[in-house]
Amino acid sequence: MLPQLDTVSFDDALPLALLSTSEYGPKLARETRLALRVLAAAPAGSDGGDPQLLRLEAKLDLALELALFGRHPETPACRACRLGLAEIVWLQDEAAGMGDALLRLSPNPDSALTLFLPVAVSASQEDGRTLVRARLGASFDDSTRDAWEKWVFRRHREAIRQQS
Repeated sequence: MLPQLDTVSFDDALPLALLSTSEYGPKLARETRLALRVLAAAPAGSDGGDPQLLRLEAKLDLALELALFGRHPETPACRACRLGLAEIVWLQDEAAGMGDALLRLSPNPDSALTLFLPVAVSASQEDGRTLVRARLGASFDDSTRDAWEKWVFRRHREAIRQQS
């Protein structure tokens, strides 16, 4: 069982993996900012919308996915996780390193859209497994933080709607 977080959060099974911080650079930071803009945008069809605009959006989504599959052909394994405004937690069978790392997270298991987030990792043993906590503290500038928060709040509200 995953621990409760101090902020709004949601649970999902998402592809994620911890990488070395040496893999992080301006290209991945820019890619993450752009991906968060896509995630923070209003979901397709949320306002009924013009059919032509929805068709154009679907074409752009397809082009984005094709380009990203070429860039990130392999996806990490899906893990049950809890995502909040300031941290992400999950359980894994293998031990986890502590300290600074790069979290690779796909916000949808069926998508090549990928976030690369610098995190501070802590780990503890829980019921024979490793509980990993990835703190997002310095991952975002102001505009990127706003996009992350919009996405987490949207997913949090969706989870509440599904429970009722």
